[in-house]
Amino acid sequence: MNTRLRLAVGAVGLVAALGLTSAPAGASPEPESLPVLPHVIFYKTTTMAPSANPVELPRVPGRVSASYRFAGEQRNFDDYLRRASARGLVVLHHGKILDERYFSGYTMNSHFNSWSVGKSITSTAVGIAVGRGLIRSVDDPITRYLPELKGSGYNGVPIKHILQMSSGQRYDESTYTDPTQGATGTTIRMVLGQPLIDQARESVRVRPSGEKFNYASIDTFVLGRLVSKVTGQQLTRFVQDNIWKPAGMKNPTPVGEDYYGSTIAYASYHATTRDFARFGQLFMNDGVVRGRQVVPSAWVREATTPQSSQVRPGALYPHSVYGYGYQWWIGDGDRGDFMAVGILGQYVYVSPRDHVVIAQNSEDMTDDAHQEEALHAFRAVTDRITGRA
Repeated sequence: MNTRLRLAVGAVGLVAALGLTSAPAGASPEPESLPVLPHVIFYKTTTMAPSANPVELPRVPGRVSASYRFAGEQRNFDDYLRRASARGLVVLHHGKILDERYFSGYTMNSHFNSWSVGKSITSTAVGIAVGRGLIRSVDDPITRYLPELKGSGYNGVPIKHILQMSSGQRYDESTYTDPTQGATGTTIRMVLGQPLIDQARESVRVRPSGEKFNYASIDTFVLGRLVSKVTGQQLTRFVQDNIWKPAGMKNPTPVGEDYYGSTIAYASYHATTRDFARFGQLFMNDGVVRGRQVVPSAWVREATTPQSSQVRPGALYPHSVYGYGYQWWIGDGDRGDFMAVGILGQYVYVSPRDHVVIAQNSEDMTDDAHQEEALHAFRAVTDRITGRA
């Protein structure tokens, strides 16, 4: 993937502008680490409460290592973690932790910004609303539920196309360093006081929806607004009550919002690496937690399978193996694996076939150079665990 796969807010520019410092006190900087801390909260938040009965993740002593070929070279997982400036890692197999590591002063209790991993969380809330009949169909136009967008580029756009990042809006997320464009511009304007919904109202469609994949964080904000509208709840509260608590999360999780109470649905879920792994485990188990269907199984399968030609594996960007579901990245081939991905190296990898979940949090300034490799690295770890390597 190239710089067009910068998956969330311009963390570096925003955090640097706020004068925030690097890793926690006493931490030793890692090679290729950021000169700023991208996991500091710099906006209003509402905190999601954890489950009263968290899902336990038993720890199996040991560490997983694996080697693989990528870009014509033999590589190994430990070196990948170093180059990707990993800060937290949890590897699950059948719900047990086979490997857990933290770097640069972070611990199992540290909270990391989801960045665009949050897009997969928000889309899951959409799926639950669909399952409950609050949204009749993803083929419905978004303006059936959000009439305030009728004068915008979203007028008449099917919800499905927004889920697929194919809404046709003029939105350039090719770089996160331009303070006027993409999610960086969206978030800077939000921090300066412009409501996120006003920015959605200003959107302009430049091509028919469903025609071309164009990664646009404002699409995910609109999806979060949709959930809030049909449920009558703030998105954060709905996610807390219908995903976070039922899925057995263990730690309180701050979630960002603008000054008017709208959730930053495209990023800003500040969770521990273990809780991100629990979210992956929810999808690995087909939406079931302790015998309860938390997410409709039909949605789990639909959201993690490319539904149209413009989002099939290989069609998103030149030389990329990824496809796209409903705010999930899909692996190529027939393994059936998929990932939630965020800028600066946040990943939740899920392989239902192999009962493996890998959650990684990072401070990776060069994440665009590692996002293609991440899939190979995670698959190598999975194959080592299952004995296929």
